[in-house]
Amino acid sequence: MTMKNEVTNASTQPVMSSNEIANLTDKSKSDIHVDIWNMLKQLYRIEKDDGNIHHLKNQKVTVIRGVITCFDNRGYVSEFLLDRRHTEILITGYDVVRRASVIDRWFSLESGEAQPRIAVQPPQPAPPASHDILSLARVVAEATASATMKAVMEVSGANLIAAAPASQALQPTQIGAGAEFVNTDSEFTPVHKVSWETGLSDPSCRRLVQFANLPSRQLLGVRGLCVHRESFLHAFQVLLEESVRPTGKRKRWQHPEFGGFILRKEVSSGE
Repeated sequence: MTMKNEVTNASTQPVMSSNEIANLTDKSKSDIHVDIWNMLKQLYRIEKDDGNIHHLKNQKVTVIRGVITCFDNRGYVSEFLLDRRHTEILITGYDVVRRASVIDRWFSLESGEAQPRIAVQPPQPAPPASHDILSLARVVAEATASATMKAVMEVSGANLIAAAPASQALQPTQIGAGAEFVNTDSEFTPVHKVSWETGLSDPSCRRLVQFANLPSRQLLGVRGLCVHRESFLHAFQVLLEESVRPTGKRKRWQHPEFGGFILRKEVSSGE
């Protein structure tokens, strides 16, 4: 596989640049590039178009593990970045002094005496999703949502709490444990309507819907959340029976688990 004008590498690792190798060995940058191209040609059968290989504008370079090709803004090869393996292969043909200089430099990099350059592989883009996959995902999502809604509507009182005894005459009950209902849109009413009917604020009504896990849904043409009216009124009545009335200057009712809430209208002691 070939790539063009990219810096590539298989992993995050220390590398040595051709510029640095040129400085360490007292060789010209173009000579080092010639040596690198000859090494790559022999190792990986890379061919080049002409002999002027230190000016390879728009040259396609084979992606090789451990060898990174950097290009300048004109599309020319500016430097190579080599891992330790390719560096050692490159300098094997050099004289002892030059080999020693490069090897000593690698010891410094690996021991921490010098700060190495780090090559990081660019993140690979995710493959584009096909139309068939998107269609399948949409069907699965719609089916899951439909099944979830059906299950919620078939249960009127899941996630219930045990009610404390309200009086000698009343048996303990549960918030949300209302009578069974017919699953029709006509029995659902917007939350803001039960809010005005009960005197409970709109946020508290929504909190009660979640707390008692009451049946709710979105109705076509109706703005906002709708709740099953009879179940909500039953849960609201139980909430009052289990809560401590406000006294003195206090305005908040207090339920041991639901917490505090305020009513916009008075509730008679008989309720």
